Amino acid sequence: MSLTEREIRLSASPAPPSSLSPTSASTWQQCELKYALSYLFGWREPSTLPQLIGNAVHRAVELLYGLDPAERTRVVASELLTRALAEELDQPTYQPLLRRVDPRADVLTAGEDALDGLFELEEPRYVTVSAAGLEVEVRAEMYGAPIKGRIDRIYDANGAEVVADYKTGKVPPPRFTEKAFFGLWTYAAALAASDPEHRLADRIELIYLIGRERLARPVLREVALEHAKTLARMWRQIGDTVDTGRVTARRSKLCDWCAFQPACPVFGSVPPVGSDAHDAVLSDRGLAQVNRGRVAREVERLEPAGPLEEKP
Repeated sequence: MSLTEREIRLSASPAPPSSLSPTSASTWQQCELKYALSYLFGWREPSTLPQLIGNAVHRAVELLYGLDPAERTRVVASELLTRALAEELDQPTYQPLLRRVDPRADVLTAGEDALDGLFELEEPRYVTVSAAGLEVEVRAEMYGAPIKGRIDRIYDANGAEVVADYKTGKVPPPRFTEKAFFGLWTYAAALAASDPEHRLADRIELIYLIGRERLARPVLREVALEHAKTLARMWRQIGDTVDTGRVTARRSKLCDWCAFQPACPVFGSVPPVGSDAHDAVLSDRGLAQVNRGRVAREVERLEPAGPLEEKP
């Protein structure tokens, strides 16, 4: 255990999750304590302006590609952004943000920039995608790990099947590029696991709308299988956490943006994690908790699916 890590014993027995998603797996890699608070105890970080921008843009692009190709114009895209923002702001999760600031102008400004980026990167009228290829839910079992997620877009690029994910954040520097593909490798492996013939997509793409850049990788079976095995190891480790009540808190630069920092034992003396007193600290910081017994059922519900098999 290094100086940047600390083993924490949970004072309450967490409810086990029913599945693993790219987001939750990335959180586990970043900090096991953050994963436990978010996905086992059900604490939700306050919604932020970047999240609202990302969700509104994703919804607008989904609506755009749901139209007939001839209707996918830039003017229509702006209209759909306004509609998407209104839909998002109707969600209760944004009420704390709305009490602090009116984000509409900032969201529309960033959203229009993202849509400009989309139209610079591709001509939506010529993208071959159907409604069935938008916001695709995927569920699979890989080496005993139940995986679930939602893919932004699966489309046909001159005969190649492409799994794509939109991003409204910054394009990562080269040293972090491969890490950025973590979610798409999860989706590629899960799609193969859920396919009766275990067929792989041909390519995965990260489409950075505001950054005006498209990053792509060919899908290789050996890489997808190794990724599936990595997820399975994580799933077993999470099971061990539920059984033993022990997690590792990891200190890094990302802690500066973590809403759990005021209640983290790495940063000072706090009540035992999982106790009523610790819950009170999180609540005082504006975090909300989903009923612990409902976390696995409502946050990461998953039905059984076929396993991923190694094929030559």
